[in-house]
Amino acid sequence: MRLLLSRPLVCSCSLLVWLLLAFFPCAAQSTSQESVSLDDALHQLADRISAIPNFHGPCRLQFLQDSNFAAETAKDWQELFRKDLESRHVSVTEDPAAPVLRIGVAETPTQVVLSASARVAEKDEVRLVTASRTSFRAANLPVAPVRLEKQLVYQSPERLLDASSLWNGSSLGLALLLDREGELEVLRIDSAGAIQQSVPLSAAGALLSRDPRAELSLQAEAVSVLLPGKSCQFTWAAPAETKCHVVKSSWRGITVLTPSCDPGGWKLQADGSDWTTLDLLQAVPENAMQRGSAAILSDFPGPILSINGEQNPSSALVVTRNLRTGNYEVYKITLACGN
Repeated sequence: MRLLLSRPLVCSCSLLVWLLLAFFPCAAQSTSQESVSLDDALHQLADRISAIPNFHGPCRLQFLQDSNFAAETAKDWQELFRKDLESRHVSVTEDPAAPVLRIGVAETPTQVVLSASARVAEKDEVRLVTASRTSFRAANLPVAPVRLEKQLVYQSPERLLDASSLWNGSSLGLALLLDREGELEVLRIDSAGAIQQSVPLSAAGALLSRDPRAELSLQAEAVSVLLPGKSCQFTWAAPAETKCHVVKSSWRGITVLTPSCDPGGWKLQADGSDWTTLDLLQAVPENAMQRGSAAILSDFPGPILSINGEQNPSSALVVTRNLRTGNYEVYKITLACGN
């Protein structure tokens, strides 16, 4: 286990599109050679999907998109695309057992490439459409431009449920909530990634139930762990005095970041609840007047398991599970001023 410096992550949707172009040249040849608007491109893609032989749904949509594209268009296009499909008698469902229709969006220097891929009768069906990049520029950007910065700060093969910053205590570092085969444990990690303290909670009756929710919060030297119907508290100085009591669980609300250039705040939320696919973190303006005008997205290598607001109002900690390596990872998310 160790602290890590940030490293660039490959955008999954870009990779998907280029793989499609490489391995399905017939699909690439069917791409429109004319520069069309984004709306027209979405309509064309829906037309081509509905024309796939023996493909009528119900299907479950999975969207993979470049962060730049998402920041300029928010998520309105996804709902419009769903309606486009259903108007063409391709039914859409949220059933996790339904076949997946993957919709990818990637950018070239001059174009946006939209792709659709599905498995039909043991055959991969792929459709591509292109649109000019100049056709989807957002008309209104937030008053205060901001950007989302992401830094990988910790990873471990052990199952992480939540993470909190120690900035409000006497030392820097992290507090981590671990699930070790149903037994919970809190670790105190210093800024170099070394374990300074380990506090098992099973002796106090803190066991993880079938409900996987668990939240960690810190205030000075006091530590609280919230479980379904139960809350446990201890201090770093006296961990043996851990006590748990029955409570009516009130779970953490939406994390709102407030950078210095925008006191109105930006809400952080995960893109989906499917723990078997890549996830997106979305930051949207909390101000209702700005809602829908812009969104900032950042892709993650797996499902987002928790979002914990830090003591710094412009930062948060995000826990995810990397589907490629199997490791659990903690990212520091910062909403910084400037494009």
